[in-house]
Amino acid sequence: MKQISILFGLILFIAGCAQTDYDYKLENDILNCFYQHHEDNGIKIKNTIDRLEDIYVQHDILKGKSGEDYIATIKSIQDNNDLNLNDTSLFGDLNSLGYIPSSLFCMDSSLMLDTTSFYNSKYKYVIGIFDTIAVKGDVSPSLIAGEILEVFTARDFENDFYKTICLIMFTSLVKTNQYYAHEKGIPDKLRVLPKEKRNPVDPKNIFVILINNENKILAEGELVDVSNIKPMVKRFLLETSDKIEIDLPLIGKQMTSKGMISLQNDRGTSYKVYISVQNELISAYQEIRNEYSQKFFDATFDNLDDDKKQIIKDLVPQRISEAEPKI
Repeated sequence: MKQISILFGLILFIAGCAQTDYDYKLENDILNCFYQHHEDNGIKIKNTIDRLEDIYVQHDILKGKSGEDYIATIKSIQDNNDLNLNDTSLFGDLNSLGYIPSSLFCMDSSLMLDTTSFYNSKYKYVIGIFDTIAVKGDVSPSLIAGEILEVFTARDFENDFYKTICLIMFTSLVKTNQYYAHEKGIPDKLRVLPKEKRNPVDPKNIFVILINNENKILAEGELVDVSNIKPMVKRFLLETSDKIEIDLPLIGKQMTSKGMISLQNDRGTSYKVYISVQNELISAYQEIRNEYSQKFFDATFDNLDDDKKQIIKDLVPQRISEAEPKI
């Protein structure tokens, strides 16, 4: 009954949109809030999102930047259950951006207090899509893409809010590919593993960091200060996590960590604290990459050429999973 109600609502809403000029006011307000929270913390996130779009065009994930181009890519995901990835240099280009948000969020809850505005917005169908997915019990990329195409049109993807949602979704799919490629010890070939072969990661290879609504940080169940995180993560990646052997150009067979970092937070977590923890995680990976760069090439990572940088990135892949905030 819930699913029928949602789908009936979609039909009525799409019919209504054909007769009105939808102005995306709520979406634009949420996007501006998203920008402002990052600006307040010294992050020019719009520049990052713009560069992200450029990268996907450069690597032919998007044919261009029009709404029709976004629709074409989403249709491709629906057909193939994934992005059509054929260039491993995409990984390096995405990693070069540093921080990429895992969701488009806004901490100004007052934007949702106007129930009329919310009811009349297309944004509520973003929520409805994931309601429908929950009913179906399937979270495959193909289903998500199909539900998006049921509701949204090329005109919607001319709007920066919906473009940003798509770019974040594309990045999530790319990171999934990157993770499973490294898990199989094949860093130089992109592929998607069938569902039945995507075994759960061994818990001992997951380093869990929790930040609660009082901004207290728990790393592996231990209450820590933010300054403790980097050395703990480095020790985990270099010493305690399982390793797998990979064969790399110039440096031959090496052991790389199978570890990944799981960063989770509550709704009330301070954004400043969250970013400070994230910065420590990124810094841990940077220091390990520098150590290997000095060991194999007698230079810092930043001073390596692109080919050597990619070797070090393959040896030290950055695996950080950022869960949605808990309610």
